[in-house]
Amino acid sequence: MKVLQISNKIPYPEKDGGAIAINAITDGLINAGCDITLLAMNTKKHFIDVSSIPEKYRNDRHLETVLIDTSIKPLNALIALLTGKSYNVSRFQSKEFSQKLIEILQKEKFDVVHLEGIYLASYVPLIKQHTKAPVILRAHNIEWKIWQKLAAKGKNKLKKWYLTKLSKQLKSFEEKAVNLFDGVATITNQDLSYLKEIGCKAPMITIPFGIDISKYTVKGSKYNNTLFYIGALDWLPNLQGIEWFLNNVWNQIHATFPHTEFHIAGRNMPESLRNSKYAGVVFHGEVESAKSFMEDYNIMLVPLLAGSGVRVKIIEGMAMGKPIITTSVGIEGIECTFGKDVLVADTPEQFAEAVCHCLAEKELKQSLGQNARKFVEENNDNRKAVSQLMQFYNKVISQKQ
Repeated sequence: MKVLQISNKIPYPEKDGGAIAINAITDGLINAGCDITLLAMNTKKHFIDVSSIPEKYRNDRHLETVLIDTSIKPLNALIALLTGKSYNVSRFQSKEFSQKLIEILQKEKFDVVHLEGIYLASYVPLIKQHTKAPVILRAHNIEWKIWQKLAAKGKNKLKKWYLTKLSKQLKSFEEKAVNLFDGVATITNQDLSYLKEIGCKAPMITIPFGIDISKYTVKGSKYNNTLFYIGALDWLPNLQGIEWFLNNVWNQIHATFPHTEFHIAGRNMPESLRNSKYAGVVFHGEVESAKSFMEDYNIMLVPLLAGSGVRVKIIEGMAMGKPIITTSVGIEGIECTFGKDVLVADTPEQFAEAVCHCLAEKELKQSLGQNARKFVEENNDNRKAVSQLMQFYNKVISQKQ
């Protein structure tokens, strides 16, 4: 099977959840015998020197990239606001990218065109002009809901108004765009149910995020009874969540366990955060190996207040046998048992209590870690996920013929 996979960023290196999720699909399809061509935007925000990417990675994927500027421009943002168009989407529209897409489709015949995320939906009409292959959306989340939640948690009135406007424009786009596709593969059942409710007529399936379990081993932490967080801090929900935790939760924990350290790592950490002073908090910035960082420390915290889809880092932490404490938003889409596989808390008091409880009880930490690993083994094996995806491809291909 020949698959054209399209991404709005180069998913290398695998230092964020989106890159990990995209590569999991790609690697799984390659291992299943598929011939992949990966066309990726090389954006200023996630710029990668293509020559620095390992040759095997590039060759396995027949990697093609296009440099585009997705940076926020005030004038363009204002025009989008006044015309009612989604600025989130228009930032990813590029003449150069369209030309490269046409070039690839004219040169090769594909069985499936697979788009990683709704921000690429504006290219579907162009794709359908140049191929009869079905176009599949891998819906990582419901994007507008993220912006809606960010607006709800905002304190600045002007910013709150603007984020609300963005979410409404993106919602309008998403609700129309899903019916451009010949098939939609969501990551969570919640997202699939929502798409059904808004009238998505395309065939749909839920395929959980998958990982190669063999790459994740359960090891004892180098620094016991420590807390850690890792996530891209140029993604607004991550930054908002960690600031909420530091300002509302951390002091309660530190007062009870003054010798416990909280280690924070993440790409593009703002200077305002890196230079802030919280007793017992260590800011690492971007780390060389996310996996090594996670192995070193003990209890994983994911204080997320806005989001949609699945938090890939939580799945990775569970695979590594880490006890995890998160919010209801953080655990969305992961249908595990609260209190058994993870601890869930939504208020500052509940979160502090859960962390202190976990720090105080060795047996609780052990049982959470063991149960988390077992859950991932049973529910997030990438071989099963890719097998389901290929069956879905074939179903859509047969319906389109």
